[in-house]
Amino acid sequence: MGLLHAFITAIIDFAAAHRLLAYGVAFLIAGAETFPVIGALVPGTAVIVGLGALVPGGALAMWPLIGFTAFGALTGEGLSYQFGRHYKQSVMGLWPFRARPGLLRAGEAFFARDGSKAVLISRFLPGVRAAIPMVAGMAGMSAIRFYIVDIVAAALYALAHIWFGMALGASLTILHAIAGRLMVLALILSTALALVVWLTPRVIRWSVVLMARLRGPVRQWAAAGDGRARRLVLSALDPERPETLGVLALGAALLGGLWLFFGVLQDVVAGDPLVRADAAIFHFLQSLRTPVIDQVMVAMTELGDAAVVIPVFLVTLAWLAWRRAWRAAFYGIAAVAGASLFAFLMKITLQYARPTAGFTGWDAYSFPSGHVTASTALYGFLVILICREVGARARVLVTLAAALLVGAIAFSRLYLGAHWLSDVTAGLAFGVAWVALLGIVYLQHARREVRAPSLGAAALATLLLAAGLHIGTKHAADMRRYALNLPVREMSLKDWRNGGWASMPVWRVDLTGDYEEPFILQWAGPLPPLKAALLAHGWQVPVSWNLSSSAEWLLPDAKADALPVLPHLENGRAEALLMIKTGQDVPHGQRLILRVWPSGTALTDAGNTQPLWIGTVVAEKIEHLKPLGTLVDEQDAFDEPLQNLKSALPGTQPEARIPPGPNWNGAVLLGQP
Repeated sequence: MGLLHAFITAIIDFAAAHRLLAYGVAFLIAGAETFPVIGALVPGTAVIVGLGALVPGGALAMWPLIGFTAFGALTGEGLSYQFGRHYKQSVMGLWPFRARPGLLRAGEAFFARDGSKAVLISRFLPGVRAAIPMVAGMAGMSAIRFYIVDIVAAALYALAHIWFGMALGASLTILHAIAGRLMVLALILSTALALVVWLTPRVIRWSVVLMARLRGPVRQWAAAGDGRARRLVLSALDPERPETLGVLALGAALLGGLWLFFGVLQDVVAGDPLVRADAAIFHFLQSLRTPVIDQVMVAMTELGDAAVVIPVFLVTLAWLAWRRAWRAAFYGIAAVAGASLFAFLMKITLQYARPTAGFTGWDAYSFPSGHVTASTALYGFLVILICREVGARARVLVTLAAALLVGAIAFSRLYLGAHWLSDVTAGLAFGVAWVALLGIVYLQHARREVRAPSLGAAALATLLLAAGLHIGTKHAADMRRYALNLPVREMSLKDWRNGGWASMPVWRVDLTGDYEEPFILQWAGPLPPLKAALLAHGWQVPVSWNLSSSAEWLLPDAKADALPVLPHLENGRAEALLMIKTGQDVPHGQRLILRVWPSGTALTDAGNTQPLWIGTVVAEKIEHLKPLGTLVDEQDAFDEPLQNLKSALPGTQPEARIPPGPNWNGAVLLGQP
């Protein structure tokens, strides 16, 4: 979805995993976005709101987060104010301010019009908030007056963003709990579409700006010596050549694509958390599948089949041959054939298995996705040919259309379970990098016009015609090929009792691939007997998510059994059974939560088959934030909840894992009706 989205997500994931450091992140982000020019590039609002969204689940505490955010904003604006007060008008001559005079002029006009109110209002306005504190210092605003207004602004900023994030986090949790599969999938698709539409023009602009700033130093390096590489760089970055901006954008795409591809490759080879996230996202998407959406996604994936890609490719080559653009035709062949060959060689080298069966030969290997790699190469090279001959606005529209098409093909591979997330990401990354490299070389020697608008129309017409024919003839067969068929592992009941239980997962895996709570329960057989046994020992079914129960979170003295339970996923799977226990032998102000998921394993015994379930039990501490509401904080100690569950299931057989885990003695309860 773009480097900015990945950067924001990485910060929030880091904060969720490191509580204490998260407050420091809030301090730094809130302060950094107040620095002129640099602050305009800091996604402060998105990060602060994202950190606030972690509060309802207990990952972060509200008041410390608000305090560090406000103090960071106050510190950053104070430094900016002192900088402007000390250097005054000489600031205009300093880098990077002399390169962005418009930002300071906008800030000066805003401050001249609103005075002290500008300091307060600008805190909530991206862009100008990175200049107003410094302008206030340059204009001679008194320190006492500035800091009084700024303290109020920082406090309001922190409260507004954190509370909005908390509301968003609670809303997403409620949505996940009460929404149907179609609504969740619609939310995912609409969010992805909005990000692509919003990010595409901005990524292009940011890439050009970044590479333009690097052009000077790189040209100096190239001019300082001799050699083919230096001459090529010097020619590519010649400011007199009209294609220089395109080369700069492709240079950024090349660097970004290579960085992402090798990062994914390293994780796949080393078995890092990305591999666990692959499985979690696979199971999550399979749980969202519906027949109606299956029809659409199979059609989307058929757009990346050879029966569609090859006709578009051949028409493109024929057009280039008709225009006698032999160099462009050569690079087009290199783009598509090279990307496809690379994907094939990587598949047979790594032999990384697909998520589902149904593929034979070398096609049974999945890394990287051939569909995505070839589609990215073909439509990426068409983008380069067309953008060379059209205006700036048309370039953005053409790039956006290609990104949406390739993105739809990529997502369909994930949704249908044909590829892992790492396969699709690597295919996109390599395809972008390969096309960018060929595009840079091609633009250095391209002389003949190819009548790109007409070429684009011909390629689009071929795409629609080939897709219509292919979908019309193969859709029914492909629906059967991509039918939902999750693999189920089989094990005998005897083997499970005699040690096979130890082959079950040890820790719950969330969607990001991180390990969470330990699985301390394995249950063989139907769930109703387990539920009945728990009900008989004081456990109860939690209240369901609705408007009334959701409002309990807003009450400062909500009772533990009145609060609905926040849902968790295990390797992408939703809970099959959810129970809570309060009062009696549960410490005051806490509640125990049992979650049970399907294990993906079936147990066989004398011709009969029964499911195997895995479960966690945790303690949640109820925190009353008077007068604002109620939060829960999941505790890290698992032994006491485990003993409480064992007392409710006296027929379970305790086993021990070696070695045990942190805050857990390694005990696992094996039970069956």
